[in-house]
Amino acid sequence: MNLRVEQRALAQSDQENIVVLGPSPADEGFSSVSTEGAYKILGVRPGLTISIFDMVIGADFVGRFSTEPCVAIDFLFEASGQGWLLGTAGEKLSSIPYRPGRIYIMAAPNGAVGFYDVPIGTRFKGLDIRVDITLWQKLGAGDILSSLDENHSLHMACGNGTWVGILPVPPQLLAVARALFDSAMVESDDLAFEARALDIINASIAAMRKAQPAVSIPSRDRRPLQRARDLMIAELARPWTLGELAREVGLTEKRLKSGFKGMYGFAVYTFLQEQRLLEARRLIEAGTVTVTQAALAVGYGNPSHFSQLFLRRFGIQPSKARQPVESKI
Repeated sequence: MNLRVEQRALAQSDQENIVVLGPSPADEGFSSVSTEGAYKILGVRPGLTISIFDMVIGADFVGRFSTEPCVAIDFLFEASGQGWLLGTAGEKLSSIPYRPGRIYIMAAPNGAVGFYDVPIGTRFKGLDIRVDITLWQKLGAGDILSSLDENHSLHMACGNGTWVGILPVPPQLLAVARALFDSAMVESDDLAFEARALDIINASIAAMRKAQPAVSIPSRDRRPLQRARDLMIAELARPWTLGELAREVGLTEKRLKSGFKGMYGFAVYTFLQEQRLLEARRLIEAGTVTVTQAALAVGYGNPSHFSQLFLRRFGIQPSKARQPVESKI
């Protein structure tokens, strides 16, 4: 295995032994895989660990995972594949597609068991913040756990006592996450690392608390609305129309429009534009495509119009968004 693994406590953390709350490269599923890259598990303080990973997946990256009781916040910068929550008998419940540019949050107050399937050759890059339930409650967020169900507007999947949602990705929060990732890879100031981690946790708590339950949406419409969201994310360059999307998911245009707004807080086209611009920014910052190529990749055939939308959304021209070459791992 060519995966470089490191596990350490931050200098100020007062931990002799790090309790890893989630999956670890020491697990059997990792050790049998010819995976390349780096994986770091950092003990920030008792009840708070952060995993930083940048891996190219080898063969047969398929298997079960388990987690201790915790709340997990995951940023995926590069990803593919999917996971499932598992029931008490090991049956697959809700599917969770792994997609770049998303923030996933998983609340598992009693722990969770799942299953993952990541294609060979996938670059899996991101960070995983795990907060145990005791610390989550000390942070004043214990009440949020009781409001997390399929009616919550951030809901993506749930089952067997575990809830998974997708959080909004404001540029400032993404910038903090990238800075956290970079600082971990180059071993910079541990105090700055902890401060960034707490900023992300605080922003996640605020987003979960701000989101209002979408109580007025009929239960029969929830799954089609989730599918509409996932279809748009999966095919950002497709010239979607409301009629076409409604037919794809089996809803009338009226139910799609009203239900989507109520469930996700965005009109359909507003959501699509937001996801397109976020993905375009990710592509440009990665430095692998030109601005025009990024625009075309997410469905904008007019580079000038794309630049105007990008400037209005992020406050900078797309040509200025390209980051310096990333630190090597």
